[in-house]
Amino acid sequence: MSSQWAIRLALADAESLAPLRLTRGIEVAEKDSFIWVRGANDEKLERPLRALPAVARYEVTGGNRLRNLESRIPSETLPALNWQPVSTWLRVQIPLTPTLSPSDGEREKDRSLCSVSIRIVRSAEERAIDLLVTTVDDWREFAINAAEVRLRNLRFAVDADGNVVVRGKPLPPLPGRQFVLDGNIAVQAGFTWEPGVSADVLCRRLGLSADALALFHEDGTFSRIETEQFVPATRSAVRETAEGFVAQ
Repeated sequence: MSSQWAIRLALADAESLAPLRLTRGIEVAEKDSFIWVRGANDEKLERPLRALPAVARYEVTGGNRLRNLESRIPSETLPALNWQPVSTWLRVQIPLTPTLSPSDGEREKDRSLCSVSIRIVRSAEERAIDLLVTTVDDWREFAINAAEVRLRNLRFAVDADGNVVVRGKPLPPLPGRQFVLDGNIAVQAGFTWEPGVSADVLCRRLGLSADALALFHEDGTFSRIETEQFVPATRSAVRETAEGFVAQ
């Protein structure tokens, strides 16, 4: 790519930008059913940019003219859009899914689960805490003041409302909701799910990939978080994330 580039993606592929969330200098905007991404050339970005499921890739020339990389001459103009830093635009925000949906070809005994809403109910079982959901303000205050060694084993993801999901050991002593993990299924401490199927069966019915996590809420809905949406808990990453919310 030249010193300036632009990429157009389908809106449905928004999650593919997650690995770039903390990369400075990349801007994102929406138009119709597409996402536009732009930035300056950087050798370190070549691999993650190539991995994006682009509809089209462009060189940005004078006057914001666009040259499709499959063409020799500029033939389009970069739209005038409301550009935002990728760290501000991209948030972990997955639609809540209250029920399970069937898959063709599944065995009949699993198929019966499809028409049943998952209920989150109280549990007397005591288990070790694996995840913490806290606020972006509390998380920032902790991360800025904690020793670096205290952050080293932690990773975090943030949704559009400023809820921070922290995972790792030991978890920070912050106010919030504590969750336990069973495979790729997370429920609040002191709760479990009904029907009492195994976590493997539930993951299959939810269509979770091996790298995804389902965080269940008390009303039986869940949020899906992909592994790449968790980033290392460095001071700079936490500070930049918090600043993104202040800028909104």
